Amino acid sequence: MEVDYAWGTSSNNVPVQKLEQHFRENFESLQPEYYVKVPGRVNLIGEHVDYCGYSVFPMAIDQCIVVAAKRTTDRQTVELTNLCTERYENVSKNISDISAESLGKTPSWSNYFMCGVKGAREYLSNSQLKTFEKVGFLFAITGNIPESSGLSSSSALVTAAVMATLVGYGVPISRLELAEISAKCERYIGTAGGGMDQAIAVNAKQGYAARIDFNPLAVKQFRLPADAKFVVAQSLAVKNKAASNDFNTRVVECRLASQIIAKKLNLEWEQMTVLANLQKRSGNSLDQMIELVHQHLHVEGYSKSEVCEILSVSEDRLDELSLTANTTDVAEFYLHQRALHVFEEAKRMEEFCRLCENSGGASDLGRLMDDSHSSLRDLYQCSHPDLEELVALCKREGAYGCKLTGAGWGGCVVVMVPSDGAERFVKSVRDQYFSNRETFGRRIDELVFATSPSEGACCVHVKTTSISDGITDHLPALVHL
Repeated sequence: MEVDYAWGTSSNNVPVQKLEQHFRENFESLQPEYYVKVPGRVNLIGEHVDYCGYSVFPMAIDQCIVVAAKRTTDRQTVELTNLCTERYENVSKNISDISAESLGKTPSWSNYFMCGVKGAREYLSNSQLKTFEKVGFLFAITGNIPESSGLSSSSALVTAAVMATLVGYGVPISRLELAEISAKCERYIGTAGGGMDQAIAVNAKQGYAARIDFNPLAVKQFRLPADAKFVVAQSLAVKNKAASNDFNTRVVECRLASQIIAKKLNLEWEQMTVLANLQKRSGNSLDQMIELVHQHLHVEGYSKSEVCEILSVSEDRLDELSLTANTTDVAEFYLHQRALHVFEEAKRMEEFCRLCENSGGASDLGRLMDDSHSSLRDLYQCSHPDLEELVALCKREGAYGCKLTGAGWGGCVVVMVPSDGAERFVKSVRDQYFSNRETFGRRIDELVFATSPSEGACCVHVKTTSISDGITDHLPALVHL
């Protein structure tokens, strides 16, 4: 049976027919029962603040992960195959053998997916686990979200795994719960993200960006200026954040900054690990929190011993309270810079929302994006020379605003440009930035492209080929809207 759901724009379609054929070739000519699609995202403002408890403003993009799936009843295994066979080997694993310990050893594509399977099963009750004890899955996967580019390819893969597993089990779940579970289980791979990627992937609405709030998780949709369009450009500098401690070091630095300021304010500092909670507990405005950063955190780096002295704890106790396994040997922590970025970025995000609500102009929104990038470069130190070259080019070509998106240290920039000049802009960036660079066999239209706010995760059941705006209406209802 041929299936063509035309997900994405004409230039960004995922090859669903090829995925179906690949599924049959790898799984004894069996037919997929359902397909799950989860988009990537760009973050327009509010970078590196979600794990600090502050709001973010992402939008989903056309590029996505697609999973073809079928439930089995004769073996309790998860069998994975990837359409990109030249890079990814097939994987088969008994469901009972999927453990946090095994997943954290290697940040491979299959382990990201297995994180989602494990997270979905942890959502089940004991009676449901017993009911499904002989159930397994066949999954074939493809996607066109550039990897290690700050477009949330890994989070989309994990979310797709959670969703595909729960669809197969027919277990109901709300959209917000799905996002929270997906964020939680990605930590099995060693990435301590804050939940933005999963929240927008599940809750995105075509034509809108969304403000994502945390604790509790909430989503509010915003229309963007009609005279603006968005371009994503890849710097070609790539970084796997799970294979480095840079990302987790930033998380820990924010945690330590919160704890030290809490100690200085005579608050119970041990549990004060999130900067937004510190602000709430202290009763201060964002401007007042910025003043506290200047007052209580010096600009020079902090050694581990200095942090221990300030908090009056041993190094072993600090490891237990505040650090992650891959940050215990970090030589210096830059607490002033990281906390200053977070509080100032939170202010920029609030202003961005106010402008959108009041029909603010693209130039004003672009200025906030520019300021965000400057802070990410100078205070959070997560840019890259290639990113800086790309940002400078985009500004010369007339962008309203331009910033790195995602964790940084490479990856992509998201650019707000005039709608009527988007095609010219893409051509200029393509000709000037990529003409003398090795693209490693990737098509230019995968490296720089215009995109629009896309729909969030959905599921299609093969027998009906109808797309639900939830997960599915054709298996037991999984999303309560």
